[in-house]
Amino acid sequence: MNKILKITLLVSFLGAASLSNAQVIMNEFLSKNHEGMVEHSVNNGGKTLYYKFQYDTITGARIKYTLYLYKDASKSQPFLTLPVLMRNLIWTYFLDVTFTKDGSSKVAALIYKKDLRWSRVKFSPHEGCSYITPPIWDRLNQVDNYEALLQNTIQQLDKNVNFNCYATPAGK
Repeated sequence: MNKILKITLLVSFLGAASLSNAQVIMNEFLSKNHEGMVEHSVNNGGKTLYYKFQYDTITGARIKYTLYLYKDASKSQPFLTLPVLMRNLIWTYFLDVTFTKDGSSKVAALIYKKDLRWSRVKFSPHEGCSYITPPIWDRLNQVDNYEALLQNTIQQLDKNVNFNCYATPAGK
């Protein structure tokens, strides 16, 4: 009888956890465009930096976006365009932004632990492309909003990475 009670409690706990709304990353957010801005951007001379995650495709757990960064509110011409891969797994959500310079690519990775509600960005920019050496990636605790998660990711990248290193000069 004691074993039956333990098994019932375990199954009940797992069922309640799977039905709860504690997970921030919901599928309806993963096939939409997301826009925002970073005030006092290091990469835009203290002015506001605008960004847009444009949804491209989804294949299983792989969601592809394109990240556009703009220096003006009109968003007429992005100064940097980056490929983004999102993976929405059961307990973890990953966002990978690929930075390419001189034929070499590096990936900035956001890791969000859904059950613990914290996230952290990890990235080692190409040599000479960091504002802070070594970069400082702050952990975001008590994540309760998908837009805030994306906003924090762009703020972290803006604080640490010189986007101009990855921008293609005009005329190329």
